[in-house]
Amino acid sequence: MASVIESNMTICDKRIRVTADLREDGTVGIRIESDCDALKGFAENLKSVTMDDITSFETSRINREDVRGNMSMICTAPIMVYQAAWMECGMLSRRIYPKMGPITIDMGGEE
Repeated sequence: MASVIESNMTICDKRIRVTADLREDGTVGIRIESDCDALKGFAENLKSVTMDDITSFETSRINREDVRGNMSMICTAPIMVYQAAWMECGMLSRRIYPKMGPITIDMGGEE
């Protein structure tokens, strides 16, 4: 069963859906769907990742400029790829993750 992570990027009014599925060869297939034109290149460039890609941030293909293309630095899509792949590999609980509620980034209160 594939692992799916969804995000509603309210800051730019775009939606992202990342699906990860573990393949027999040990790689993780990645499908990125979004209504954001800037993510089309990322989706085309990142069809699969290896265990090294999801466990070593510094050398990961997910972070490479030629893979990311012209997406915004603050886009959550790369982190969503990590989370979906981790879930698919058993590094995040498939049962607990959905119960934890949404991950949010909120502006701090006025000081």
